[in-house]
Amino acid sequence: MLSPELPASSGRVDIKFSNVLRLLLTDQRERISLNDIIRLLGDRSFVPLLIIFALPNLFFFIPGGSVITGPPLIFISGQLVLGRPSVWLPDIIGLRSVDHAAFARIVTRAIPWVEWMERLARPRYWMLPPKAADLTIGIAALVMSVFMFLPIPFGNTLPALSVILLALSLSERDGLWLLAGFATSLASFAVVAAVFAAGAFAMLSFF
Repeated sequence: MLSPELPASSGRVDIKFSNVLRLLLTDQRERISLNDIIRLLGDRSFVPLLIIFALPNLFFFIPGGSVITGPPLIFISGQLVLGRPSVWLPDIIGLRSVDHAAFARIVTRAIPWVEWMERLARPRYWMLPPKAADLTIGIAALVMSVFMFLPIPFGNTLPALSVILLALSLSERDGLWLLAGFATSLASFAVVAAVFAAGAFAMLSFF
């Protein structure tokens, strides 16, 4: 059976993502679907799901993996922009499941890194009201998710890092992490622009 749902919250904060990962590890099912995770997280689902889908693009690179993780990230960040209280996924995405053993291996490797980041993040220099924060971070995460989905070799690392930084800044209300997330987003813009410029130059030279 899936672990009980987390207590309701009035916002995106008050729970560490590392604790969410540990809670997911206690599930005894052979396979865990995205809808199972959403039911567990309740109204706290945005930040954990953004990080869960961005992490494979950062640490566990699989050729073509962004084709799998990109669409859910686009869908989730789009709902954050629209101001939904919790994530909803269509069954074609939400019913997708992963073997518990494989999920546990990824989570076990991710927890130490996540805990290290959490120790560095804390509420500070945060001036955005809740709706403005959701909208601003949602738009940035949406653009980065589209970048991850583009067929650029090894071009999903910086956008994935940006999404993780932005999500953690939203969770911890950390203005410094928010700035780091936007700085990484700008670097991603530069990389994507350079790739497209190089491609356009090559095409012009060819013709």
